Amino acid sequence: EGIEKEVAIKRVLPQLTRDEKFIAMFLDEARLSMHLNHANIVQVFDVGRADQTYFIVMEFVNGFNLRKIFQQANERNVSVPIEIAVYIAMKVCDGLGYAHEKKDSDGRPLHIVHRDVSPPNALVSRSGEVKLTDFGLAKAVSQMEETDPGIVKGKFSYLAPETAGGKDVDHRADIFAVGIILFELLTNRRLFLGATDAETVELVEAAEIPSISKLNPDVPRELQLILEEALARSPKNRFPSAKVFSQRLASWLASEN
Repeated sequence: EGIEKEVAIKRVLPQLTRDEKFIAMFLDEARLSMHLNHANIVQVFDVGRADQTYFIVMEFVNGFNLRKIFQQANERNVSVPIEIAVYIAMKVCDGLGYAHEKKDSDGRPLHIVHRDVSPPNALVSRSGEVKLTDFGLAKAVSQMEETDPGIVKGKFSYLAPETAGGKDVDHRADIFAVGIILFELLTNRRLFLGATDAETVELVEAAEIPSISKLNPDVPRELQLILEEALARSPKNRFPSAKVFSQRLASWLASEN
């Protein structure tokens, strides 16, 4: 009847449909994502099967992911403005805060941890919306597919120290990942990047954070302190929640007018 909606479709490659474990993980993501309805999370509308493969119908975000924006800034030798970097991190935290606190229909906490918060999974639309996507590695009590014990999941440069060390993780690992993203946007350089994956993981475990003021003297002291708390090596020294992290960033933006 002429009714149209532009969407993004994520599908399983045909050769992977025979991998039962992969299909279980894919359906876990779909099942989990259907629970999430927030302005800062890419919405999932439907999941189905056609032509012997599974697919997820998702909101189409007309824009770019943060990796592309970061690369463009580097190539042009410009920095993402401080207030824009802070705003993006704040909105990612808003989406995470919602997911972390999400409950099922019976009011039981789902204990969602994204575990793959990284520049490719943070989208910025042409109209300025910030949306977190890809809960494919998320850990939640609703998942049917059990996570392999001791297996490190997520992009190595954006892991939390406890994740890199193979320990149990909670929502504070996501907070650390947002801290890494904000650090990189503010300094225009990667925080943890070794010559090999193993070297990168070692850097993450050590969690030695260079002086932000030396890399970008324009970053105010108050913002440096906020970032240092997000990047604390021990989870107990970080912000207690993504919501609190977001509120601190919002307060800083307001104080800077």
